[in-house]
Amino acid sequence: MYGTDAQLARNNPAVAKFREEVFTRFPYADDAKAWFRAEIDFAVEDLQSYRGGGFWVPDLRRVFLYTAQFEAAIHELAHAWWHDRRIGHEDEMMDITYVLAHETDPRYARMQGLARGYIYGIPAQNWAGMLVERNDWEMFAGLASGMMADMRLIPPYVRPFYEGMYTLLPESAPWPARVAPHP
Repeated sequence: MYGTDAQLARNNPAVAKFREEVFTRFPYADDAKAWFRAEIDFAVEDLQSYRGGGFWVPDLRRVFLYTAQFEAAIHELAHAWWHDRRIGHEDEMMDITYVLAHETDPRYARMQGLARGYIYGIPAQNWAGMLVERNDWEMFAGLASGMMADMRLIPPYVRPFYEGMYTLLPESAPWPARVAPHP
């Protein structure tokens, strides 16, 4: 249900290789990589598919992915990172997402639109958004996967939430999601 022993990175070299590919292709900080390796189980059900999906299992300290999709890996790893770090910072995360939802700088339009949906919902989809549920953990993980771990896509006032997990790429670096080998 949450990954068999054979699907865990600690037991399966192919799963460990995929986790390392995520860490290599996307700008994870060295200390964060070491923390994930030491503290968080990582399981993938089907390494041959990229359709996505997964979840964070706090009781097991495990990231479980249905497939080897980078976006899902980034999202679920962000849940694991934020899980303990969020205590006492829940309101700050929601407040900064609110500010991002009103960002006017066109450089951050992608993330502004995502944050706007989190704050105000999407009426056409009958979704009230995350603010109404006070769902800071999905805001954090959603922004992480929305930017595909690239902090250049978020304004400087949002970056402190992700510092330590990611490193800031130079402006000249390509967007990591664009150079990834699969969708």
